Amino acid sequence: MKRIALLLLIASLAAPVTAESPWSLLEELRGGLVEAGPLTARFVQTFVPAGFESGDREAGAFSMWLPSCLRWNYQEPESKHFLLCGEEVWSWNDLEPTGRHYIIDPETEPGLDLLLVDVDKLRLRYVAESAKQSDGTYLLHLRTPPEVAQSFAATIRIDPVGERVLSLEYTDAEGNRTRFDISDYQDLKHTALFQAPRDLEWADG
Repeated sequence: MKRIALLLLIASLAAPVTAESPWSLLEELRGGLVEAGPLTARFVQTFVPAGFESGDREAGAFSMWLPSCLRWNYQEPESKHFLLCGEEVWSWNDLEPTGRHYIIDPETEPGLDLLLVDVDKLRLRYVAESAKQSDGTYLLHLRTPPEVAQSFAATIRIDPVGERVLSLEYTDAEGNRTRFDISDYQDLKHTALFQAPRDLEWADG
């Protein structure tokens, strides 16, 4: 019995520290973000085209009001805005009188689906793994099964409490890599950011 106990102890020390369930981790994350209400944070986005080692860097403010609204206010290197609520998207620039309005299906948008689509549906779409890091944060890896033609893989880094996204990195079917680093979360005291500007003309499509 002592030898068996010793072997079990050695095995436990050698094994990586993992989250109990990647899907439970994702459910806790989504639940925490919904419960928090409207939030805003800083983000840095890096886009690296397939075949390249480096790419473009942009930065600004990211706001969310889950379960259905996301907004990006890009400030560097140029000002531009994107608002998504449900299936509606608005995009505009500060210096132009006309913006664009169009409809998407979040379920068909890899990356967006991780925050907007029910976890039960994501279970049918992705293979998931999770691991706890030495600093207490969690890495959640999701990828499409090998038999899926349009491949997609994403890694979400989650804070030690399990309620905030610290980074999101994904690779699309063409091999392009996009990474968002998110920091300085703050509560939003109002929801006006999740309404499209009324002083612009909107072109559909």
